[in-house]
Amino acid sequence: MEENGQKSNKILIAVMVLVITLILALSGVVGLALFGNTLGVHLFEQQETTSPETEPVTTERITTAPVTTEPRWKVPDVVGMHANNAYTALHHAGTRFEIKREYSAEVAAEYVISQTPEPGTIIRDSEKVQLIISKGVDRKDDKSSSSRKPKATEPTTKTSSSNDYILKDSDKRYVSFNEVRALSKKEKTLALNEIYARHGRKFDSSELQSYFNSKSWYKGTIAPSDFKESSLNQYESANVQTILSAM
Repeated sequence: MEENGQKSNKILIAVMVLVITLILALSGVVGLALFGNTLGVHLFEQQETTSPETEPVTTERITTAPVTTEPRWKVPDVVGMHANNAYTALHHAGTRFEIKREYSAEVAAEYVISQTPEPGTIIRDSEKVQLIISKGVDRKDDKSSSSRKPKATEPTTKTSSSNDYILKDSDKRYVSFNEVRALSKKEKTLALNEIYARHGRKFDSSELQSYFNSKSWYKGTIAPSDFKESSLNQYESANVQTILSAM
C-alpha cells in the first residue's frame, strides 16, 4: 500500500512539473509576442523592414518660356532721295517698307516725296515705313511742266582723276547697289578703300598706297593695324557693306 502511495505521489509531481513547464513556456511565447519588438526580438525570424517615407526626387529640368523682345529700329530720313538710295538706306537701318507712287509737279520721278512715320521714329520689327515715290508730272494735266527742275538730282559716279573720288560723297550719302554694280572690278576696290583713305588710313598694298598718294585730299597717317572701323560714320559703314555685296 505504501509503495503504491509513493508511486502515485511521483506521478502527481511529474504531472505538476509538466504543467508548470507548459505554463512557463506559454508565458514566454505570449511575452515575446507582446514585447518582442520592444526588446529587439523577432518571432519566427520574420523581420519587417520599414523605411522612412520620403518624397520622390525629380531630376526633370524646370524650363521657363524665353522672354522675347521684338527688335526696334530707328527710321532714317529718306525724303528727297532717289528711290534706289532710299531702299538701300532703309535696308541698312533694318526697317521694312512699302511704297506708293503718286504724280508730283514738284518732285522728279523716282524720288521720295514723303515718308511715314517721320525720321527718327522708333518702330517695331513688324511695322513698316510707308514711302510715297514720285511718278513725275501727270502729262495729261500739265504738259508744260517738263521744263521744271527736279527737286533732287541723282548723284553721279565719277571715274578717278588727280583730285576726285570714285564715289563722290560716299561719306555723306547712302550709295545704291545699282550704282556700285555699274563700276568695274578695279573701281569697286578703289571705291571701297577710298572710304578708309578719307580717314587717313595707310595701305599694305603698294598699288593702293601709290594710288591714294596721288590724291591731294589724302593724308595717310594711320597704320592699317591701328585703324578702327568705329571711326566710320553711319553712311560709310553702310556703304562698305553695299560695296562688299556688289564685289
